[in-house]
Amino acid sequence: MSKPSDRTLRIILADDHPIFLIGLRVVLEQGGDAQVVAEAGSPVGLNEALKSYACDVLVTDFMMPVDQQNDGLRLLGRIRRDHPQLPIVVVTMLNNAGLFSSILALGVNALLSKASLAGELPAAILSIRQNKHYIADSVKQALLEAGDYGSDALVSHEQLSPKEQEVLRLLAAGRSVGEIAAQINRSKKTVSTQKVSAMRKLGLANDASLFIYLQEHGLT
Repeated sequence: MSKPSDRTLRIILADDHPIFLIGLRVVLEQGGDAQVVAEAGSPVGLNEALKSYACDVLVTDFMMPVDQQNDGLRLLGRIRRDHPQLPIVVVTMLNNAGLFSSILALGVNALLSKASLAGELPAAILSIRQNKHYIADSVKQALLEAGDYGSDALVSHEQLSPKEQEVLRLLAAGRSVGEIAAQINRSKKTVSTQKVSAMRKLGLANDASLFIYLQEHGLT
């Protein structure tokens, strides 16, 4: 898997509804800068596609029930462990703030609602090209209403320490804690501590609220 760039993106699609797969392909390929290299309709099929095809982005439904294998969080966790650098776009019909927070905590790059894919999927792919995260408006609204993120930050990001601001900027650019540590020559523990410290000062409770804060303040 190579990093997304200005060239044509190779995309793997996964959804257990064939008609929805067709719709996803149409939306992704209409601009001419993305190519769907494989499709999967089950967790097993997705695993085989990821082994067989080089890709730059995975776009997957959250839940693809097969027998008893319908745990979307477990599926995403396994994909992230097996393919730590692969950008993942998750789409879902569900509308649960707690679930959204759990999905974002797994390190996905974009989280979208199936109800608004025509407009938001191209925007999510553009964000991934720019090494940024993307959260659909409906997802942000659900998190806001659930109280997972508030606008009453204790301080503004300008008031963070220079090192904390640096970590936030790199997180906003799509870097993981490990990648940031290697880039700025600090230990993962130090970077993690600076991330937690910044979130605490900003009044952010979790990664979902951090992603929203970064987007709303123009840091992504």
